[in-house]
Amino acid sequence: MKLSKFIIKVSKIWMILLVPIIFLVVGIATLGDYGFNWDEPIHFMRGQAYFHFLTTGNEDYSDLEAYPRLSTDCPKWIKRNCYLSPSGIADILESDDSAPVYQEAIDELQKDKKTRRSFFQFDTYPYSDFKKLDEGHPPVGGILAALTNDVFYQRLGIMGDLESHHLAEVLSAFLIVLAVALLVYKKFGIFASVVASFVISSYPLFFSESHFNIKDPMLASFYGLTIIFLYLGITKRKVLYILSSSLFLGLATGVKFNTLFLPLIIGPWFLFYFVKELISRKTKNSKFIYLRKNTLIWMVTLFVPLLAFGVFFSLWPFLWENTWSNIDKIFGFYKQIGVGTPGEMASYLKNGWNTYPVVWIIYTTPIPVLVLTFFGFIKSTIKVFRGDDFSFLVLLWIIIPILRVSWPNTTIYGGVRQIMEYVPPMAILSGIGALWLIQLTRKFFRKKVFAEILIKTLILLSLFFVVFEMVRIHPNQNVYFNQLIGGIRGARERNIPYWGNTYGNVYLQGVEWLNENAEPNAKLGLAIATMGNVPRQKLRADIKFFNGHWSGTNREGEYEMEMDFEWFPRKWYSFQYMETYLEPVYVAQVDGVPLLKIWKNDLEHTKKGYEKEKVFYAKNVNYLENSLQIDIGEEIFVTSLKVEHSAFGCDPISGGHVATSLDGVVWDYEADPMVAQVPPVSPIFDEDTFIFLFPARKARYITVEPRSENSCLVKSPQIEIKGLDPLK
Repeated sequence: MKLSKFIIKVSKIWMILLVPIIFLVVGIATLGDYGFNWDEPIHFMRGQAYFHFLTTGNEDYSDLEAYPRLSTDCPKWIKRNCYLSPSGIADILESDDSAPVYQEAIDELQKDKKTRRSFFQFDTYPYSDFKKLDEGHPPVGGILAALTNDVFYQRLGIMGDLESHHLAEVLSAFLIVLAVALLVYKKFGIFASVVASFVISSYPLFFSESHFNIKDPMLASFYGLTIIFLYLGITKRKVLYILSSSLFLGLATGVKFNTLFLPLIIGPWFLFYFVKELISRKTKNSKFIYLRKNTLIWMVTLFVPLLAFGVFFSLWPFLWENTWSNIDKIFGFYKQIGVGTPGEMASYLKNGWNTYPVVWIIYTTPIPVLVLTFFGFIKSTIKVFRGDDFSFLVLLWIIIPILRVSWPNTTIYGGVRQIMEYVPPMAILSGIGALWLIQLTRKFFRKKVFAEILIKTLILLSLFFVVFEMVRIHPNQNVYFNQLIGGIRGARERNIPYWGNTYGNVYLQGVEWLNENAEPNAKLGLAIATMGNVPRQKLRADIKFFNGHWSGTNREGEYEMEMDFEWFPRKWYSFQYMETYLEPVYVAQVDGVPLLKIWKNDLEHTKKGYEKEKVFYAKNVNYLENSLQIDIGEEIFVTSLKVEHSAFGCDPISGGHVATSLDGVVWDYEADPMVAQVPPVSPIFDEDTFIFLFPARKARYITVEPRSENSCLVKSPQIEIKGLDPLK
């Protein structure tokens, strides 16, 4: 009898832990499939600087061996001299097709050392700089990433440099998956626990970004653990749980200041719970006994913010000097990014309220999860009116994060990754909803056992369908849209702001294609973004990666790579040139929707009709309020405007705008400012020469509007226009 009970108990434990363990194993196994978020490099560098200081007391890396450089003493795959700088820019004279990726070459040079040095331990970004200039989001995420990197890459060498940084994200995500599984089991049983842990593990945004987002999944985890441990500590009268909640609150605050809104969850719940507990005790004596027994718990709870601040403060040395002044700077940063509504959200405003977060969640949550969450929300609301404090806590937990970015004059952008703390309570509500569906089924069907088995099977099958969808679009789960909007294709057609934004993850897919297909010593640049967005460690070592390779219509054969989604820089000339003139050699896509493109800027890949230009001269030039309005005299596909002008007795060009028109009435303004085209146009652009490039824009009229009222541009201008030849 005892053996059978033991077997049942072990079976229950394994059923509860199975999904969290699978999440952890799959998460670690797929780390290499993801790139990194374009915010991560600076967070990794800062995290390494702080971690090194906290563990050694050194304000720079002078105590470490220099980061390896490939020089004349190169691995066998190099035929001649070569050099790789720590910044990742290759200058290799000659190599063969067997060139390894950058990280493999570096690891080869470090293989005999007791400890390795990370790519992100930059000598030019030491602790001594960060402690003076640091501001913005706190550094705990980066510090934890540096910790896992130190253990699993630098010391043990069992993981890659980048993967070991990302391990911190997977481990923190695993903690909240495990906590949700255990909490829901204690409250609602095994099946609800399995559903809840399944939902959070397979939630597209959470699963994908737990591999490469240093802030939001980690915040969601520590934020959720704070709530769970505080709830258990107060309701179970466990001091250790409450102290644990203060630790996680400190860590969460050290990732992002979203924790400032936690009192809006904890405060109302605690008042609800406290009043309910007092009312349940009928006599004054029983009330007094209750208060006396919980005195220690109340006292410890009051110290939670103070203890959390201690954790937060100790892990951010930037605050150790000029503490309150620096904290004020951080609050200023959050006020700047959290107030005001972006222009692209205008259509989502309803009486000042921003409906975008709710719309985004509805369209990016798998339909089975939406259904289960809906039932869980209704059931929890009913239970709140019956006095259930846990249901009240879960509802506050999901509502407050969404409400704070929907409130008038607050902002959110890039989807809802910034409020990912709504995912754990959504998973809990899904478990509650699944349980309620089972209860309803048993109530309305005569064959109760059969009905229960049937509904459980349908629920699990629907969740496996979610997993199937995630596998199908791997590793691009963070651009997932559900069938309600027609997938990502429907989101593009409806122009949902930020559809298709991988936040840099997709660059790795381009890197992998280049590693397989680019010729030896190929040149590579990014059409829009800065070089730090690409995981250089993953790029083949012989590929010369530098944005300055861009050659435009000179077509010198460089590869250009860029994300292709709904973002304003896509309108800049540097991207529009590639999109207009060239056929891509590679497209990373989901359901036929491009996420990233690679072009080879040579004649072979130039579209027909875009190979040649010819010179046109203005038929008429008008001076209108210190601007130039140029009439070409015919419609052409204009490619460039060159204006030779005076440089004396006038203001140099410092800004302004350029526009084109077919009829001289309706004008289309170019996205690039006059003097800030990306990339810089030409060394010919100097104090008496203005050049502006167009992506074969069909136009007859061009207007140039300098910012200055006495601009040199309009002083003795000599105008040259180029367009496609022949007219296509």
